Amino acid sequence: MEETFTLQKSSFGQSGRVTVTFARGGLEHEDALLSHRYGRADDRDALLKTALSPAGAKLLRREAEVYDRIGGRQASAGRMIGFQAAQRPVCLMVTRRGVPVSRCEPVPRLDDVQLGRAARDLFGALAFLADLGFAHRAVSADTVFWDGRRVELHGFGHVEPLGPPEALAGSALGTPTGLPVSDVPDVQAAALLLLRLATGSPGGGTPAALVAELAEVDAVLAQALEPAFHAAGGPGVSPGEIKDRLWRSRPKPPPSGHVPEDRHETAAPPRQPSPAQAPPRPAQQETRAEAGPRSAVRDRRLAAEEDGRAEFRELRRRQRTFRQGRRIAAEPPREQAQAGPVAPSWTARPPATDGAPPGGHGPLLFLLLGVLAVALIVSAVLLVR
Repeated sequence: MEETFTLQKSSFGQSGRVTVTFARGGLEHEDALLSHRYGRADDRDALLKTALSPAGAKLLRREAEVYDRIGGRQASAGRMIGFQAAQRPVCLMVTRRGVPVSRCEPVPRLDDVQLGRAARDLFGALAFLADLGFAHRAVSADTVFWDGRRVELHGFGHVEPLGPPEALAGSALGTPTGLPVSDVPDVQAAALLLLRLATGSPGGGTPAALVAELAEVDAVLAQALEPAFHAAGGPGVSPGEIKDRLWRSRPKPPPSGHVPEDRHETAAPPRQPSPAQAPPRPAQQETRAEAGPRSAVRDRRLAAEEDGRAEFRELRRRQRTFRQGRRIAAEPPREQAQAGPVAPSWTARPPATDGAPPGGHGPLLFLLLGVLAVALIVSAVLLVR
């Protein structure tokens, strides 16, 4: 079925309408604050959140403001499609990558390559949020989405400012929601979630035991995340510091022939579709099908240009040879130069230089060769067009 979602005319975007499609039997769930519906809008996977109470409406206003500050600049945080607050109920629509980890069936188990990418994506989003001056305060399997290949951070309604709240006066972010938030530091909550993605079950025990458990799957990742596991009881560590440790712990991926989604992408196994993920779109298949002819036309154009340049280089080589021949023929023999000048013979005809026609038409031949070179280049360009 299809629904039309009206965007609010506000600082968050322009007024307009978006058609949302929800698959029959698709994923839906709700709690005391919000309902969540997973569909597609504008050929993108989308999540529509609807407030079920005044507290839920306040939560969505805060989340919309966070998305507005992010502005689509973080690939692992999604984008806001529209926000409706002028009428009831308050709604927020955002892009999404997959579904929450808690809604994945079966529970995902990531290998070391997938874990490394997920860790960089998750801590990259947390570090970006910290650079904006906020802590997430709700990192969990409900707010981290997984699509079989990448993770994405959601649930920004519980964010807390890292600086004085007075700086946010007049903003929805300047007033606490009054709702409970996690007392676990963001970096530790993210590390615990990555451990769950590595083992398939939530870990328990001391931080040292958790590090040892993760090391059985990926020792390099466990070493990079060790300060995050100890964040609650030890000195504070920022998401940016963990992000830097992750990038130093592994070499950058080798260059490949495809264009990555962002600079943090590495090679990965084929993507496994999630339960709520729609099949590939025909438009993408048509784009891939058209890639072949475009590539062939480009190859023919480059080949024609290279042929023209090769012919031009050959003509220039012949011109240089011709000029060198005339210069050598014009120089007197070494013995004659030593004996002194010789009186010219007015009865003898001067010998023709090598490569020049009789009658002194050398400059004319040089001009004709230049015109021919220009004509060949122009022909090659016209052939390409």
